[in-house]
Order: sequence, then C-alpha cells, then structure tokens
Amino acid sequence: MLEKIRPVPSEPSEDALHRILSSPRAARRRTGKRFVVSIALAAGILASGAAATGLLPRELTNALSFWGDDARTAQRVAQEPGPDGRVLSVWRSRDDGGDVCIAPMFEGPGPLDRPAPRDFSLAGGQCTQPGAPVEPFGNVGGSSDGNGVHTMWITAGDAVRAELRSSDGSTRAALKAVDLFFVWYRGGPATVVGFDASGAEIGRTTLPDLGR
Repeated sequence: MLEKIRPVPSEPSEDALHRILSSPRAARRRTGKRFVVSIALAAGILASGAAATGLLPRELTNALSFWGDDARTAQRVAQEPGPDGRVLSVWRSRDDGGDVCIAPMFEGPGPLDRPAPRDFSLAGGQCTQPGAPVEPFGNVGGSSDGNGVHTMWITAGDAVRAELRSSDGSTRAALKAVDLFFVWYRGGPATVVGFDASGAEIGRTTLPDLGR
C-alpha cells in the first residue's frame, strides 16, 4: 500500500527529505489537490512503441499507473543531457481538461518525438488536479536511485528560469516543463536558484545529499 506523507516544505531538512525521497518503496503524497509519487528506483524494459502516435507499450503505462487513465496519453515533452550518456526526459499526460500528470525518467538520447524507449528508469512523478492553486517557486518533490543520482522537480511559481548550483561549484540550467523545473545531480547538497524575466533572483532552495 502506498504510504501517505506530509508535504515537503520549500526548505526541507535533510532528515525529512531522506525519509521521503530515499524510501525503497513508492510513496504517494497528497497535498490538497496534488499528489507526488517518489520512487527510489523503478526500471522497465519497453517494447517498441511510438510516443508521437500514442502507441505506448503496456510496460510504460504500467509504470505510470499512478496517473490513472491519463497514462494512456503519456507524451515526452522535454529532455536534457543526463548522467552516463542518458537523458533526463519529462513525460506528461495530454488531458488538458483533467489532471495534469508528469513523470521524469532516464532513457537513451534521441529526438524529442522518438518512440518510447526500450530501457528506462522512472524517477517519480506527480499529478495535479484542476483548480489546484499555483504554488510559489521552490516547493520540492523528487527521488534517489540508490546509486548517488538524485532527481528533483521544483515548482516554478513566478520564475521563468532556474539554475542548479552543485556542491563542486559547477552551474547548469534547470529543465523547465509543465510549470516545474527538473534537475539531477550526484552528491550534494545542491542549490536551485530561480530568476524572473528581468534576471533578478526570486528565491533559492537547498537540495540535500540523500546518500549520506
């Protein structure tokens, strides 16, 4: 049975996030009109399928079963380079009149409209129901794969762009999709900084090292 857990604050403690994000089981979090699924590691082998035409293999829709019926409309909408030659891609439902569901996953590189992958690692996800209030920048959901790679999504609020500042001093842009920013990193802690259209900083959120 999926475990109900409390909302993650904008500046969560490392202990709280470690309990939420590094659990070996999926955990469903209900926050009013929204719930988040955090998964320590979920992998699947997919048969050939065409995401662009809506012909999705059962393995993918099974992995996204927390979306409900919207899993049948899954579509890749954004991606960026990820670890170990993979990409971090963001999948969402196409049902704009109902729940808006998203799921980040790691898969092989290619065009955005390529067929669904044969190999993938799901990195959690969430669904937001119609009428849910817009959340400010900095609220966090995410997961850890147990091998040092952490995947987080952060509510965008008024931020038009964000960047990840890693503990090694490197900086890279966060991937934005469906009013969320997505980042992955190894180790930690890391920081996500949000900026408005003028380039002014509007907030920052610290992300922990879940492997400690």
